[in-house]
Amino acid sequence: MDNTNLHRLLKKQINKNLTEDCLKNENLQNFIKAVNDSYFSFDRDKELFEHSSLLNERDYAEINNKLKDEIKQRRLSVQKLIEAIYSLEVNESAEVKSLDPDNMLALMDFLQVQIDNRKVLEAELRKSKELAEAATQAKSEFLSMMSHEIRTPLNAIVGLTYLMQQEEVSESLAENLKILQFSTNNLHVLINDILDFSKIEAGKVELEKIPFDFKQLISNIKKANQIKAEEKGNKIKLMIDDDVPNIVMGDALRLGQIITNLVSNAVKFTKNGSITVELAQQRRYDNYVTLDVSISDTGIGIPLEKQSMIFEKFTQANSETTRQFGGTGLGLVITRRLLQLHNSDICLESEEGRGSKFYFTLDLEIGTELKSKTIDNGGNELLNENTLKGVKVLLVEDYPMNIKVATKFLERWQVNVEVAENGQLALEKYETGKYDLILMDIQMPVLDGYSATAQIREFDTDIPIIALTASATLNNQDRAFLVGMNDYVTKPFNPNELFQKIAKYSYRL
Repeated sequence: MDNTNLHRLLKKQINKNLTEDCLKNENLQNFIKAVNDSYFSFDRDKELFEHSSLLNERDYAEINNKLKDEIKQRRLSVQKLIEAIYSLEVNESAEVKSLDPDNMLALMDFLQVQIDNRKVLEAELRKSKELAEAATQAKSEFLSMMSHEIRTPLNAIVGLTYLMQQEEVSESLAENLKILQFSTNNLHVLINDILDFSKIEAGKVELEKIPFDFKQLISNIKKANQIKAEEKGNKIKLMIDDDVPNIVMGDALRLGQIITNLVSNAVKFTKNGSITVELAQQRRYDNYVTLDVSISDTGIGIPLEKQSMIFEKFTQANSETTRQFGGTGLGLVITRRLLQLHNSDICLESEEGRGSKFYFTLDLEIGTELKSKTIDNGGNELLNENTLKGVKVLLVEDYPMNIKVATKFLERWQVNVEVAENGQLALEKYETGKYDLILMDIQMPVLDGYSATAQIREFDTDIPIIALTASATLNNQDRAFLVGMNDYVTKPFNPNELFQKIAKYSYRL
């Protein structure tokens, strides 16, 4: 019998219990073969069972882990769903329900209720937003209207005061005219402050980038404030660094407004003292320069605890300041906002009774040349009494007092002037007459200045048209340029500014 194919356990038992002679028996060999096959079958079944058991345990563990993850994810989802439901709670008076995490249907129903509530809230918010936008637009229109209505009579007052001051009058009348001019100038400043603040708050101020002489700008501001400073016994000193570039790129109008606000404030709050304006170069790059600007005075100063207040709108250090010195409390607010548009800010050092110092830093591009020759407002060396002689102007204006004031100035400058009381009359006169320039009011009966200008531009694109109007908002100015006006002069107008612009557009300069 071949022992090599026997199961190891069976082979061990045969060797122990059977002799060679016994193994020669054929029947015993068949029995041993059957037992041997059974041994091997048992091993195979056992191996298969163990393998199957191992697979079942692995599958069970895997399925069990998946079930645990799914349960955990479900609980997390339910938790987030409940959080979402509570976050959508919009009705404070409604009873907050205790939600069952195992009742998904109730959760979904409650979530739908909350979503519906949120939709109602969003609709109300949209309506509130529309009402707020309408209110803002109404405020803008109101400011525009009030500006026009206040500036229109103010223009006549300012103009006539200026004309009377040019005449020979008694000493007492001259003093009265001086007081009148001071009061109208203050009123004009207040109106401008309110309008500027409104523009800045609405985000409608865009900075220009044109070449200008910063040194000359500061010199002009000194000249403009010199008389008022001398009246209060003050001296204005300029300290300008020689390294400052002659020409820089920026918004000369807004930078001038910033420095003018600070200098005029220093003059206002100082008596028998000094105001020092400093302009220095901090550092210089290839095409850019960093400039330090400061305005210091020896005036009344500001207590430390009230220094932050003065940069809040409609606020001054105390109520006595408002009564004694006047003002809206907007000047420094506007100054700060304008500086922030220049990526800068205003800084303050002050001590009560010992003066104040306002200072800031500007990063400006270095310019190479000015676009055009400018005229110094402090002197009219390029102009003389014959500059406008013979210029023919059509004045379009509906307010009788403003017609008289403007006519007096124009005739004083030897301008030939004709008047049209509204836009329709202006069209009729323009068709029959030849003019060098048109001064166009905007808000007029029958036909406004915008419409009249647009109709003129349909057949004449050359004649200069200057808006001479009490409407001073940016929207009015933008629309004026859009319909074809060449320039814009705001009432009450500065006679020098009007003179220069007529000279510019009538090709006399």
